[in-house]
Amino acid sequence: PLQSEPTHKPDWKESMIKPRVIAYLVGGAVLSVVVTSLILGSFYTVEEGHVAVVKRFGEAQYQEGPGLHFKAPFVDTIEEIEVRTRKNTEKLSAATDEQMPVSIVVSVNWTVAKVSAIDLFKEYGSLEQFESRILDPRLKSATKAAISKYTAENLIRNRNLAVTEIIENLSKQ
Repeated sequence: PLQSEPTHKPDWKESMIKPRVIAYLVGGAVLSVVVTSLILGSFYTVEEGHVAVVKRFGEAQYQEGPGLHFKAPFVDTIEEIEVRTRKNTEKLSAATDEQMPVSIVVSVNWTVAKVSAIDLFKEYGSLEQFESRILDPRLKSATKAAISKYTAENLIRNRNLAVTEIIENLSKQ
């Protein structure tokens, strides 16, 4: 037997149902991804021993302490700064009063005051930048200035006096 063609042809409204359902599903998925990212991007945590500098479009606005905090998603970004004691060690060569070369390893322990962390960030950008631009050169300069006042023999005998003078020089700078 011959099969006849269906007598019912779907009109344009019926043929649009499937694409419309797919469009709703895709739109719903996109909307749920956007809402989820807005919710997840609205909060952040700061670890103990750190402070967070909140930047809005790259400009430092304020700082927050440890804990859970909220921010404007996609607008605010967070930079964490460690406020625990850090150790900076330098190996350098210096000369004594009688021009005897000496090799020295000098260390300094330092920390960022919590209340001024945002100022450090605004001026230097990071702790590493502060160390390389400010602390390292001044530590080297203070050490060399103190060592140059001692003879090699007095430097060995009066090590504590040399250390005290390095600290004083560094504090002045």
